[in-house]
Amino acid sequence: MLMITERLAPFLGTVVGATSRPLSFKQFENGTVLIGGGVRGVVDTVRHVAETRLDGLAENADTVVSLFPFMQDARIMRTWAGVEAVMQDQIPVIGLSSQHDNVIHAFGFSAHGYQLGPITGEIVADLAMEREPKLPITPFSIQRFQTPCPA
Repeated sequence: MLMITERLAPFLGTVVGATSRPLSFKQFENGTVLIGGGVRGVVDTVRHVAETRLDGLAENADTVVSLFPFMQDARIMRTWAGVEAVMQDQIPVIGLSSQHDNVIHAFGFSAHGYQLGPITGEIVADLAMEREPKLPITPFSIQRFQTPCPA
């Protein structure tokens, strides 16, 4: 779930997180502030919708106000919930496709995209240039989800 505030005077130039509470907090160039970070909404896979939970939004807002008291007066303009690309084991898929030439997989980051984005870009560039990546990527292979065929 995420919240967007009204436009505020510039005060933040980086993404802020918290160590003991879920938080992702950043200000955009237009002044709006994005508040989120791990508090989950409700997903209905039958209806294909995600809904916000007011208690979760309140938890994020309380965290922000405790760390940035001046945010107490900031108005929330909109909220939303969505589905993240998450794999069963919480680990992304990175590597060459085993079924299609010239296809490189990089998906399922399970909210780790900010942290893994730079190194994933380097790995994908190496793969695209047909170079061996500097780091081992076998644990990220899509094949880890394949079950052996019965004999």
